[in-house]
Amino acid sequence: MIRSDHLGHLTPEGRKALTAYGVSVVIDLRSASEVLTKPNPFADGTAARYLHHELVDDANMNNIGDSESMFERYLFIVNHRPHAFRDVLTSLAEAEGGVLFHCFAGKDRTGLVAAMILSLAGVPAEHIAADYGETDRQLAKQYEVWVSEAEPEKRDAFREELRCPPERILGVLEHMEHEWGGVQGYLEVAGMTPANIDRVRTRLA
Repeated sequence: MIRSDHLGHLTPEGRKALTAYGVSVVIDLRSASEVLTKPNPFADGTAARYLHHELVDDANMNNIGDSESMFERYLFIVNHRPHAFRDVLTSLAEAEGGVLFHCFAGKDRTGLVAAMILSLAGVPAEHIAADYGETDRQLAKQYEVWVSEAEPEKRDAFREELRCPPERILGVLEHMEHEWGGVQGYLEVAGMTPANIDRVRTRLA
């Protein structure tokens, strides 16, 4: 499985490289308006099977903006979109071959999905948090591009908003443990079958 940002910047050679690497399924987590604005190059289905699963729809995108912190936004997504996570992870379970899942920046929505996958696979929470924190190092150059495009008086706040501190994903996992007994319990309540939960687990075994 590959976690990525949006694929609109890929050249034809880059798309061929992905399929040669073994990617046969692409899961797009972006909202309908995001997809409309920046279409996915795999949407024609010729190079890989393309699946669009809105992790957060456009209506809830507006509601998320009312949250006071990124952590609260994450909890909003988890609390309000269990069926969306169910659909994404069910597609991961049922996919044949390599899977790439992406949102726009490849850090928040994909970060939540990756954390759930790793948790199902039995990865310790502190290692999941470290993996999530690695996002900052991987996207450091892109962060500076985005910050430079913001209004000068908003740049410091925006830079802080972009960060992916490990304690944020730890807080999400702790919330899921408290409310549903963990990621598996969360997905079961959302309607994901035990067989597909096991399939996700074994894909990373």
